[in-house]
Amino acid sequence: MDKPSLQRLFSACDINKSGVIEYEDFTVVCRELNVPEDEIKTLFNKFGASEDGCINYSNFSSRFQEVSETLDLASFGASPQSQGSPWEEFQSRMDDATGLLSGRLRDQLAELHQAMYTSEPLLLQQYEGLVDALVSESKDHRLESEQLETSLRRTEELNTSQLTELEEDMQQQLACVEVRVREEEHKRMEGVMAALQRRHENEVADLHTVMDRLLKEKEQLRTSLFKAQTNISILQVELDKLKNMYADQKLQHER
Repeated sequence: MDKPSLQRLFSACDINKSGVIEYEDFTVVCRELNVPEDEIKTLFNKFGASEDGCINYSNFSSRFQEVSETLDLASFGASPQSQGSPWEEFQSRMDDATGLLSGRLRDQLAELHQAMYTSEPLLLQQYEGLVDALVSESKDHRLESEQLETSLRRTEELNTSQLTELEEDMQQQLACVEVRVREEEHKRMEGVMAALQRRHENEVADLHTVMDRLLKEKEQLRTSLFKAQTNISILQVELDKLKNMYADQKLQHER
């Protein structure tokens, strides 16, 4: 198998894209190839796992021919066309999260991914990591934007609600002010009417006092008039007497 194909096969077996084939990755590959469970460990050890229990590319490439006679690894990564392009597989692993990117940027990333898959498969993991980070950042920005929009919408709703409550409070306050003004105006009118009533009562009382005084003066005048008339009558009688006496004396003198 040529080097590019071997590199693609190593990348395909590196399922979690750690740069090495871990035992868990190898187990997944073997199960897909219907390898018996009791043979998986033996085959893994044939690749010469390092001290950390992983198969690096050097050991994988040097022992591939030996192990491939027992394990048909070539069939695991030999037909990418039947499963779609490497970029499409990468998008599938990311649940097509690259759709968050703009169309032009996504096309550029796809072209670069295809080129690296063909020429530099060992750098592909780092590239996919960068794309994953870019997509994650785009997700974060979109989430922040959605949260900001939600916050703004809630703020607008809150402002609208507060404005409505403020308008209702102002209307209630205006209604209360109008009620107080009417009450104060009513009280003021009652005060004016009470003052006019008291003034009227006082004037009526003064008139009654004047009437009583005039009645008393009238009675006094009537009494004085009666006395004067009596005196005049008495004087008239006395005058008549004097006239008679004078007439008698004149008659006697003539005799």
